[in-house]
Amino acid sequence: MRHRFFAVLTGIVFLVAFALVLSARNHRAPSNATTVTSQTKGDAVLTAEFLNDQVTIRLTNNHKDTITAFVIRLGDTNITEDFAYSEVRAGIEPGDTLQREYYAGLRKGSQLPTVSLLTVLFKDGTEEGDSKFAQRIRDQRLGQKVQMIGALRVLEKEGQSPDDLGTLKKHILAAMDTDESETRIILKELRPALRADDKLSDDFRNGLQWGREGILRTFEMIELQPSTSRHQGVLELKDRLNKQHQKL
Repeated sequence: MRHRFFAVLTGIVFLVAFALVLSARNHRAPSNATTVTSQTKGDAVLTAEFLNDQVTIRLTNNHKDTITAFVIRLGDTNITEDFAYSEVRAGIEPGDTLQREYYAGLRKGSQLPTVSLLTVLFKDGTEEGDSKFAQRIRDQRLGQKVQMIGALRVLEKEGQSPDDLGTLKKHILAAMDTDESETRIILKELRPALRADDKLSDDFRNGLQWGREGILRTFEMIELQPSTSRHQGVLELKDRLNKQHQKL
């Protein structure tokens, strides 16, 4: 009787275990294992996990300095994360882990792409990894910084409380739409080693355009505010530009 009891109990345990394994197999997402590579020295640790059309990456900073930007490659697509313009976080602090989700656009049954960490930039201005991508970020930042300086000079000159918001906007746009010679004057202040015949990169020019669009977009939001709030809006714009300018 006792043997029969243990035989039945063993059978039940086996069936429960088998059911759990089968259930886990049925509910488990399709294989999400993928190859992760890095061109850095290894103190920035990247992991990646695919689920349906999304890839979740986690980047852990084991360096002693804050990561302010990084570039990863997802298949044939390069993705840049730059915290220089963020008002939420300064970057990935030492010991912290950043998680991000990106659309992967995978076809059913297709092979998972390789995820690669190409470069990381640090708060002290150094980088690890592919210097080409690091320089692209620096050039983009520099272009945006030039636009911020132009806008800030107008805001300083026009005063804290402009009587004519339209005129202020016109002057700011004029400061950001200067010709290359005027741009090089500001650049020379920022980069004294810059030579007159040095070519301005496409990434720098992109930074100029993005900086212009960002400032213009903020100014247009100020224009939509009630007239009693526009003065405060201009002060906040100036304060924001000063903070971002110091970070770039």
